[in-house]
Amino acid sequence: MVIRYDIEKNVLQIDGNDLYPQSLDENFIGLCNNCNADVASLSYHSNAENTIVVAKCGSCKTIYSIVYDKDWNWQGEEAITQFFKLKDSNDLRILDSIDKKKLATVFTPAETTAMYAKARGEKYVRQYLYRARKKYTDFKELFDVQLNI
Repeated sequence: MVIRYDIEKNVLQIDGNDLYPQSLDENFIGLCNNCNADVASLSYHSNAENTIVVAKCGSCKTIYSIVYDKDWNWQGEEAITQFFKLKDSNDLRILDSIDKKKLATVFTPAETTAMYAKARGEKYVRQYLYRARKKYTDFKELFDVQLNI
């Protein structure tokens, strides 16, 4: 099994299949196998059988993929050593195709501005983009459009 991770977009890739994050919550996960420091989650991903948590050590910066079954029983973990940058940057095109009223229903103007700036590769306010990302699940539930900017 080949596991790769895009740190910027929090996309986990397993054997060439992209798994977009279901959540970007930061939680204490456990202790690092290398240095015994705290490990905190970066993103949560689901596939048909498992939930995979990508987590990072606060000290040595090792990034792990931790696999749980659907009942949250630990199945295993391994360090992620391969990283990639998601090539298909259709973020701006996706944002432009969404009705502005739909965006305004879920996101504040500042959050929308931050998403557009990030999609264009411009400077953005990280705090607003972080707040917007927490609302992506709500947006998908309401309008059946998955955002990942």
